[in-house]
Amino acid sequence: MKKSLHIAVAGVLLTLGAGLSANSMASGFAIIENSASGMGQAFAGAAAVAEDPSTVYFNPAGMMYLEGTQVTVGMHIINSRAEFNDKGSTDLSNLPPPLVSTSRGGDGGDAGDTFFVPNFYYVQDFGGKYKIGLGVNAPFGLGTKYDNGWMGRYTSTDSELKSININPAIAFRANDRLSIGLGMNIQYLDATLKKDIYQLALPGPFSRPDGKAKVEGDSWELGFNIGFIYEITQATRLGMHYRSKISHKLEGDVNYQGISPALTGLLFNQDVTANIETPSTLSLSITHQLNNKLTILGDVTFTEWSNFDELKIVGDVSPNQIKPVTEKWDDAFRYSLGMKYAYNTQWTLRTGVAHDKTPIADRHRTSRIPGDDRYWLSFGAGYSPTSSLTIDAGYSHLWVDDTNINESYPLLSAEGRLNGDYDSSVNIFSVQGTWKF
Repeated sequence: MKKSLHIAVAGVLLTLGAGLSANSMASGFAIIENSASGMGQAFAGAAAVAEDPSTVYFNPAGMMYLEGTQVTVGMHIINSRAEFNDKGSTDLSNLPPPLVSTSRGGDGGDAGDTFFVPNFYYVQDFGGKYKIGLGVNAPFGLGTKYDNGWMGRYTSTDSELKSININPAIAFRANDRLSIGLGMNIQYLDATLKKDIYQLALPGPFSRPDGKAKVEGDSWELGFNIGFIYEITQATRLGMHYRSKISHKLEGDVNYQGISPALTGLLFNQDVTANIETPSTLSLSITHQLNNKLTILGDVTFTEWSNFDELKIVGDVSPNQIKPVTEKWDDAFRYSLGMKYAYNTQWTLRTGVAHDKTPIADRHRTSRIPGDDRYWLSFGAGYSPTSSLTIDAGYSHLWVDDTNINESYPLLSAEGRLNGDYDSSVNIFSVQGTWKF
């Protein structure tokens, strides 16, 4: 791992004041939780609404609708639950001699956790005709952690993906109705994957416990985003936003512990690389102000997950030591509808619903990312005690479809199988402050 990269990441994390991990039931491994005002309306209309500096991420063209210099600082608390129910997993105690299992293991407990996702945005005028902005957030992440010795320990025990996206942007008006925004994305990924290793064990004093394997890697890469907002009428805006894919080559190492002498010639510590592409996205949003109090919002977002075909980790000494994992994800859509109501000059009320389609087919689902379709119900409010300060808060509950899994894994001359389903749900609490100067 490159020390310089870790130093840079540590500096950004200290600035934001929190770690950047995401919930285990995310849409793939994407995080949409990057605005508290957007959270309250399930991110409906996100590419057109342009309420505050978080528009730098959702559509930089929206900066043209902000006055003066503005700063937004937000925090999202994501609490996820993911409990595995066994439905016929391979009983390792029944493997043929000389393969002996010390324990079949439990159900893994709750693989979900509580995570904190911060974001920061800044927008200011530039030369009277342009707006410039900066966003720092976490667009990707995952986290699953199972109890020690669980029955799926040979597929995964811990998985963590962290990200930081630094997004400078500029916006201008092409004419009275059309605004255009452009941005560059400086993106960091850090991944850690752990699992247990089954070993050739004999009865009695020669029996050996499971070994441990840990893979770590990180990467910095570049991408771009571009957005448009067109005013159909004074009451109706149409927004379109494209965020490019980013091709990462993670560099790191694999480390083994507790490996028996019989396996030291097959499994050994070495440097590794892995290619991962974060997906491109295309969002189409609309906002329509029905009257001076009520605004209706809608959004459709396409995510190109089909580029995540395989997770292949290659060693520099023994390239084929780690077996590739077939992913074969599908492209996915997210649909959302929402509304905001200006109760008075100080209070704005919000609500929204969304359907988040999973890119993961049942036959390719793994215990590292046991996601499925999600259904959102969101509420939120904005309060402006003064003309220069707005505080936004939002809450969303996500119902997750029952998630089936039937994952196979090698056990020397045999094959194990993790067969069951997950009961999952997510609760998200968001808050942010926006200051105008």
